[in-house]
Amino acid sequence: MSELDIIKQKIKEISESYTEDNIGGWITGDGPVPCDILFVGEAPGKTEVEEGKPFVGVAGKNFKSYLELIGLAREDIRITNTCYFRPIKIKETTSGRKSISNRPPKTSEINLFKPILEKEISLVNPKIIITLGNVPLKSLTDFKSIGECHGTLVYNNNLKRYIFPMYHPSALTYNRTEEFKKMYTEDWLKVKEALAKI
Repeated sequence: MSELDIIKQKIKEISESYTEDNIGGWITGDGPVPCDILFVGEAPGKTEVEEGKPFVGVAGKNFKSYLELIGLAREDIRITNTCYFRPIKIKETTSGRKSISNRPPKTSEINLFKPILEKEISLVNPKIIITLGNVPLKSLTDFKSIGECHGTLVYNNNLKRYIFPMYHPSALTYNRTEEFKKMYTEDWLKVKEALAKI
């Protein structure tokens, strides 16, 4: 059994025995190993679980177009999550129908997977880790918020790796201002600069 298969087996075991809260399926990382560039997201959503791949929903389409902007394809990068299962909340409507939506992963859920993420980082051996959103940022750095550090290259002494914090691609669907889009595009161009340096 390969190291990646062992990781997959552990994710499966944790997810299938988890009873603390509602979850809706799980996935593993996707992309070549080893790989120079590792993107770390938050947690999978409905489309990700259905397709068994990270970043294939609406945010994934944004993500792909920005990758192309800086001359990269999905095949060039590895992408994974901080929490490998889909955290969900189930609500019952007044008519008795159930609605299922994503919820942010709890700290305890992130901690469940922390050793697995660290193992995946070690196997991938990236030159740069790009965190997408606050969840992976807080898990892999001491920063409290993406607003204070996005678009800057930082060195993590514990991991002995460069980290480049970015907003999550889904932020584009919530924040539709031209100003935000311009800043987000500039951050991607800074990724390109950072890759040329390291």
